[in-house]
Amino acid sequence: MTVRDDIEAERAMLADALEALGPDAPAGCGHWTAFDVAAHVVAAERAAGTLAFCIRVLAARGVQFHPKAQLVASAIRRERRVGYPAVIARLRQRSPRLLLVPAVGASTLFEVWMHHDDLATTNGLAHGAPDHLAEAIPSLMRYQAKHLPAASRLIVRTTDGYEWTFGPNGGPSAVLAGSAADLIRWLAGRGPISALDVEADLAVVDQLHAFVGNI
Repeated sequence: MTVRDDIEAERAMLADALEALGPDAPAGCGHWTAFDVAAHVVAAERAAGTLAFCIRVLAARGVQFHPKAQLVASAIRRERRVGYPAVIARLRQRSPRLLLVPAVGASTLFEVWMHHDDLATTNGLAHGAPDHLAEAIPSLMRYQAKHLPAASRLIVRTTDGYEWTFGPNGGPSAVLAGSAADLIRWLAGRGPISALDVEADLAVVDQLHAFVGNI
């Protein structure tokens, strides 16, 4: 399995969940419904995914984006016009190739998986983690760098053998360990740090507990 395979499999599972739950089911993302989240995911594929590609490349380098709520709502309304079955049918098609290239593939997987996870959690559905989900962690760490302890050296370890180090050498170290899914939920503001194993000085632990991801 590759990142591309995981993306297509996750899209198919998201489509299945959306079909089973119906358009008015809560999506676990503010006031959005299942129809809204489906429309949001496919909206990124407009123009062969060109705009989404540019945003994801910059986000992976740490550039934060906060689009106006009116723009996001407008994009969702535009996609909703074709109807719920048609939006789900688009999810069952292959992703634009531009959103599968190595520079953004892990970010694309994160985008689809996270919305599927929100939907599944809110509606009591089981939802696992694809093999390559952990590869989205480095870009999420860079994206959230301004909100994490800046003077600390953060070591991130997943239960399936991935490890990365972020931050300056020589500073106080903190180790964050857990499943890829729980690490990503925490970085995206969906899960508590209590789901992770944390080893750090008390001052750093307090800063980590104060972190609130917002994606």
